[in-house]
Amino acid sequence: MPYPSASHAREPRIGTGRSDRFGLDTDELPSPIRFDAWRAFWHPAVLVALPRGHAGDFRGRATLRRLGRHVLLEMDADPADYHRARGQGLRDGFDHWFVGLGFDADGQPSTLWLGSLASGFGLRRLGGRWLGVLVAPERLPQLAAVFAASRAVPLTSAPARMLAGMLPRMAASLDEVGPADAPRLEAALSSMLSACLLGWDLRPASTRAQLEAARRARVIGFVDRLLGDPELTPAELVRLAGISRSELYRCFAPAGGLARVIQLRRLRRAYAELARADGPASISRVAEAVGFFDPSNFTRAFRREFGCTPSEVIARRAAMSVQLAPGLVAALSAG
Repeated sequence: MPYPSASHAREPRIGTGRSDRFGLDTDELPSPIRFDAWRAFWHPAVLVALPRGHAGDFRGRATLRRLGRHVLLEMDADPADYHRARGQGLRDGFDHWFVGLGFDADGQPSTLWLGSLASGFGLRRLGGRWLGVLVAPERLPQLAAVFAASRAVPLTSAPARMLAGMLPRMAASLDEVGPADAPRLEAALSSMLSACLLGWDLRPASTRAQLEAARRARVIGFVDRLLGDPELTPAELVRLAGISRSELYRCFAPAGGLARVIQLRRLRRAYAELARADGPASISRVAEAVGFFDPSNFTRAFRREFGCTPSEVIARRAAMSVQLAPGLVAALSAG
């Protein structure tokens, strides 16, 4: 079934099928395909490779759970190399920040660290048990400077230790709540992250990166709210964000330009609507809702981005509802 990545559409996909949860346990698979399934679970947002000298079966278990626009990740796996090219997040729209919590050999929370999908995921070599939160930047623009300044830096402050203690308790309680509770949980998690991270000591050398990250997160928030508005123009974004036109374009130059970012977010929103089992049947209505008013232009752009047409996505709705779900891309593509 197609979903937001034409290259990923041909990869094996094994997981759980709830709309707010995606998971993989390689112990349930034949030995020869375990690592292939694990790699497909992260691809193409993150590329995974076995470390040099690895021998024997690969064992890994991961669960992704949506909390509104945030995604909670639990993982326990053999060591592997995880890679994401710098700037890729600006090009493919997966620019989430990452707060990761590692566990020691006794299963106790140990180190809390910050990373970012947009700049390389944070740590290359990961193994053992860890718990993390993938944060949608537009939901917490006040934290942009924190994530722009720190990369894979252990957090040792008292608020960080408090956050490290709360994340496992939140993860352990998620099975008791339903999708309807997600907005409240997202708000609670956002408040907790802000309270624990806003006081982090930033590195002065990254002032410009911090400023541009904050501006970008703020502008993307406005873009997402105005996707279907024909008045969504650079001039309107300049007015709403309170920055100059040159600053606006400079922020999005690494992503291929502001127009590319807007189109990508429109297409991903449209894909999410078309793929829902209870989604609308009218392609033109979905297209107009996200700002495409020429059906032929919408179909061409959609096929170019996802490798399939809007009609093909609708035709596969029934299969999507019962097939095993993909992993990271599907979780991050939530509207």
